[in-house]
Formats: sequence, structure tokens, C-alpha cells
Amino acid sequence: MVLKSRSLMYCPVPKVATKTLLTVMLYMHVNDIIDNLEHNWTNTDAGRAQVEKRINIGSYVHELRQHGIAIPKTEEPKSLAGFLRMYLNALRFGSINETHSTRSLNPWRLSFTFAFPYLRLRGLHNLADIFSPSFTRAIFVRHPFERLASAYKERIATLKKDRIQPEPEYDAIRDAICRKRMWSRRIQKPLLKKDSCKGSVPSFEDFVRYILIGTHTPTGITRMDYHWQPYSSICQACKFKYNFIGKYEMFNDHFNSFREIANLSDWNIEKRNGPSGLTTYDYQKFYSELPDDLICQLIRLYDQDFRLFKYRVDDYINRPTLLENCNQLKTL
Repeated sequence: MVLKSRSLMYCPVPKVATKTLLTVMLYMHVNDIIDNLEHNWTNTDAGRAQVEKRINIGSYVHELRQHGIAIPKTEEPKSLAGFLRMYLNALRFGSINETHSTRSLNPWRLSFTFAFPYLRLRGLHNLADIFSPSFTRAIFVRHPFERLASAYKERIATLKKDRIQPEPEYDAIRDAICRKRMWSRRIQKPLLKKDSCKGSVPSFEDFVRYILIGTHTPTGITRMDYHWQPYSSICQACKFKYNFIGKYEMFNDHFNSFREIANLSDWNIEKRNGPSGLTTYDYQKFYSELPDDLICQLIRLYDQDFRLFKYRVDDYINRPTLLENCNQLKTL
């Protein structure tokens, strides 16, 4: 994701404060669009300008309302500039002004975020530009094992009825894990009814076994769901050589540095979307009963992430002989 106006590239990694960081990037981008509007589109090409002038403001207002943003009839915007200013407030505060209640907004669930080319954040025509000395290539990372446990807790262990928004793709994964487990236990086909897995939450071990399928090849890793795909694959860390690396464990400090680099002075550091409230100890418990062979396979899968971003396996795994055992297991 690139903002050429700020010489900034950011690679979003799910489960690493991505909602907050993507919202910030979109906020800066919408500011750029408003700036272009106020300068008679002098900074955009004519084709993009014409597309943006034809957008259906009414449908976008309706979509914001569907996502919980209160917009009284008397305050509906009449122009693109008016809509974008209102949208800036929704991104920044969760409401269109101080008189309305606050609602956490995930802009990446809104169709109009992707409705026209200029909002797709593809501002670079020459990829080589991002390697210039003036460009910041940013990534935020998290301990690979904590990120994986967080993905399991939010995407797999949280049932449909407990989610704010439907995510059928993860309901399907949960169902697939359940069915694979039932088949592995030799449950006969007639007993495997259509709704046998409904409401079933796979264990963390079953989840790990499922995601490891096919990861012994680079192709298999590239096909992984991006919530647990390694950083080295999803963000091509070796290729892009990120010169700003923020860590989830020091998010407030590193986010402040990110704001300074992006020249973003009007964003409240306290506005952070969706932290789970779980502690490191909570995430460590997920690994306490995993067998050594699975842990070794996870170490292999996330090996580059551990080395590139200086994370330690033993921060989550308290087994002194584990690394030695990993070298002896045929699964490696």
C-alpha cells in the first residue's frame, strides 16, 4: 500500500494492529483526495477525476449508516468534498461529529473503499520509486507464535453468533478442520451428518495441524490464509528491505515514530481498533500442550520471521531441549 504524496509504503500484516494502521493510511489518502479537489484536480489525471466526480454519494452514505455511523437527514453531504470530510471524521473519531455516538469503523468492510481507482492506493507507476532513499518502506510485526494464537482465537475459536460481522470463509475453515478430525478418528460416513460440525470449535492443536498441510513447499506457503501466512511471504521482507520496522510489543512508541515519518500530527494515539485484551501469558497457554513435532514444524514455517525480526522461540515455548529435538525429528 503506497502513498506517493508522503513517500510511504506500508505492508499490512493481519493480526498486527492492521485495522488501526490501514485506517490511518486511508485517512491520509482521503486527505490527499480532498487536497486534489481543492486544487481543481491538478494532482490527478483526468480519467480518475471523471470517475470520482460520478460517484453515488447517496449509496455511500447509506452504506455508512448500515455500518452503524449515525448520519441525520439534515447532515447528508451534497458533494464529494462534503462526503469525504464527513468520512474523515468517521475514520478519525468513529462518528461524523461530536454530537453523535462513537462507533468503531472498519473501512475495509465498506465497498466504496475500493469503488474507484484513486481510492485503491495504487499511486506508483514505477515500482523502483519505493527503493529511493526518500521513501519509507514500513512494516509492523509481532511474535509469530502470538500472532498465530491470536488468529486462532479471533478467526477460528470465535463462532459466527459471537462475531460483529459474518466471516463465512472462517466458518468454512472451522468446518473443514472438524471434518478432517472426525475422519481421522475413523468416524463412519453415515454418522458424519451435514450438521455434525455445527457450533464445534476445533482445538488449537487441530487448527495447527490443519494450517501446516502443504507448508513443506514454497507454493503451499503462498496459498496460506494471510492471517497466519509468514511475514517473509506476505510482505516479501527480503525483497523490499523495510527501513521502518514497528513492533506490536512496543506499538505506542513505534506508532508515534510512524506518525512523525508520515507527517500525521492530527491522529490520536489512543484511537486503536480492536485490541483483544489477552496477555502474553494467555497466548503462551495455547502452546503448552502442543506436541514437539508440531512446534518444530511451526518453527520451520516461521523460521525467517524469527530471524529477520529477532524474535525468540523460547519466549513462548518453555522446553529447554526442544530445539535439539527439532533437529532430530523427520518432520523438519
